[in-house]
Parts: sequence; C-alpha cells; structure tokens
Amino acid sequence: MMKKGWKQVWRNLLFQHFELNDTSFLEAHLPKHCKLDSFDGKHYLGLVAMEMSDVRHRSTGDKIWFKRYNELNVRTYITLDGKPGVLFLSLDVDSLISVLGARVFYGLPYRFRKFERVDNTIKAFHKNSLYFDCDYTVDETYKQYTKDTFAYWATERYFFVARHLGLSLIGEIFHKPWSLTTANATNHNVKVLEPYNIKERHKDILFCDKIEVTTSKLKLIKG
Repeated sequence: MMKKGWKQVWRNLLFQHFELNDTSFLEAHLPKHCKLDSFDGKHYLGLVAMEMSDVRHRSTGDKIWFKRYNELNVRTYITLDGKPGVLFLSLDVDSLISVLGARVFYGLPYRFRKFERVDNTIKAFHKNSLYFDCDYTVDETYKQYTKDTFAYWATERYFFVARHLGLSLIGEIFHKPWSLTTANATNHNVKVLEPYNIKERHKDILFCDKIEVTTSKLKLIKG
C-alpha cells in the first residue's frame, strides 16, 4: 500500500446526479460498516466528468507523475460511523498507467477509455463506441452552499471507501470547501449509466473550475 498518498489538481468538474429506482445491487459493493446515504429519502448516482492534472506523489515533492488526463466517474454516497463519504462504481480515465496503479494500490474500479474534450463538450468511448456525450454551459457566480442543500450533501465528502482483496478500505481526501456554480448540461449519450436502474436527473447540475486535493494512504476499516 502507498505509504503517503497523492496531491493533484481537479479541473472542470461537472456534477450530474440521477435518482436510483433500486439500490439492492449496491449491497454487494459496500465495505463493512458502511450504509447507503440519501437526501430527502432518495438515493442518487453521481456522474462526474473532470480533468485530473499535476498529479504528484507526496514522497517525491513537486515531481509531476501525470500532467493531465480525463476522468468520468460514477459514484454513490455512503456513511461510515455517521460521516458522509463516497463509493465509486467506476472511474474511467485515458491514462493506462493510472488505471494499473489505482487498481493495484487502491483497489478502485478504474477502466481505460478514450476521451475527446473540446471546450465544453465531452465525449468518452469504449472500444471506439461512444458511451458518453455531453455539452454544457456554466454560470458565472460561484458560492459555497449551506448544509441543508443538495449541493452540499453531494459534494462535501472527505473520504472514499473500497473493497479490495477481501478487505474494507478507506482513504481520506483533503481540500478546501467546494466553491461551486450551477451549469446547464445536455446529455446526447449516457450509455455509461445503462447498468443502473435510474430515474430522472436531479435539477441541480454543479460545476467547479479548479480545486487542489491531497489524498491519504489507505487504511483498513476496523471492527
């Protein structure tokens, strides 16, 4: 396991959320002691498109391991000991080395995919077949949301959990509180969500232009 962790800059994060019709399939993904989290009694999948940049390992100072790559992740929301966290169902990136490293050291469901990103249009491909296609516009006013809002519930989460080789693991995420704005997004293709039984998209579509992030080493969930 990694002794320290990673620093990185997340850029151009577009958050979309879809209500789940059924959550029973998620039970097989939950690490021990984790429970599904809900907002106003509803469970959601998050679909987050972003760019990862300036990835550095904390043991090698300012040496950049990965300059920039695209990511599209599908996630849901959990609690552990009453605290809110994230459970990733898939993380698609166009960096093969990142896929190999994350699968080995973090046990996360990374997958290699091809991307095309031009201005505010994002396309992702699996075996040359389009499975995500979205264009969006962003509003100009950024703010920090209050605790009673969906935006706060869906983003202010500072750890992720994973199951790997029979172990239940947790990794901490450190960054400043989210400064977010709203966005309008048109999905032309969301085959990435086909495996899931989803309802309509939540009305709040969110965007963050940049945030600096540090992750901790993985730890066992005890008990």
